[in-house]
Amino acid sequence: MLVSDKTPRWIRVALAVTMVLVTIVAIISWLPGCGKQPSAPTDGGAGEPPAAGARLRVFAPNEPFANLIEDLVGAEAEIVAPWRAAGGDPAYWRPTAEDIVSIQGCGLIVLNGAGHERWAEQAALPRTAVLDLSGFVRASLIAEAGETHSHGPEGEHSHTGTAFTTWLSPTLLRRQVRELSQALIDRLPTIEHRIESRRDANGVVLATMETRLAELGKKQPVWLASHPVYQYLGQAGGLRIESMHWEPGAMPAETEWTKFRLARLGAPKPKAWMLWEGEPGPEIRAKLEAEGVEAIVFSPQGKEGVPFVRYALERVEAMLAAVP
Repeated sequence: MLVSDKTPRWIRVALAVTMVLVTIVAIISWLPGCGKQPSAPTDGGAGEPPAAGARLRVFAPNEPFANLIEDLVGAEAEIVAPWRAAGGDPAYWRPTAEDIVSIQGCGLIVLNGAGHERWAEQAALPRTAVLDLSGFVRASLIAEAGETHSHGPEGEHSHTGTAFTTWLSPTLLRRQVRELSQALIDRLPTIEHRIESRRDANGVVLATMETRLAELGKKQPVWLASHPVYQYLGQAGGLRIESMHWEPGAMPAETEWTKFRLARLGAPKPKAWMLWEGEPGPEIRAKLEAEGVEAIVFSPQGKEGVPFVRYALERVEAMLAAVP
């Protein structure tokens, strides 16, 4: 467009301003790093291998799987477990907005599934990073109907829905460990041999646990439990487990003992065994013994400092040793 003295003044002013803006943009584009936000080190993004020198960030849904991931990859991954700071059962943990952002930035987001992480249903998690372990054992999931009750920092809740403690079954956990291992190999191919070695070692222990559970089921097929969390342990061993809703540190009301005695009728005589998530108080243990019941502690969350698979096998061995 040609500009002359006859061109309206407003057009000449607009053209002059445009030329100045174009010149400024051109200068800025040549300045190194200008207009860009500094980037933080990344693990490669959702579902991607980590960048050179960075560790893979992996969200773990609970202690058993955090333990397994650490065992598989060692120091090559950073375990993201914000639920640890809250205490209590991770299944009833509710993340903050900051927690969600941290989880979204993980290269691998391991979910137990089966209703264990209800918060994940509303969180916008990157699909390429999510590994839902319940999806690999869907045909074996157990529907559960339970009463609403309250205990501990989790407050009031119900066990109605799908039982989610799938990791208590060595049969199901073997499949889940294989899938977890492959997801880690895909993101950490340089330590494939280590991951495969640890996967196979865990598989051997789980196979042993599976065999021992079968022996246990034959020797004593009916057990009692303080809480309805052992469904998959029972499924793997062919056990029938009658569950209460009791807490280790709270003496049950007499109405609860009445329910317990009804369940006790179907358990072996003169001695029966009862699984507990934690050590029952001395008064509770004494009253159980008076009822001909011995308490065996088997925490679904494992034991601090002990690899979960080993801990689970030790518990099964203890249960088997308790049966004459």
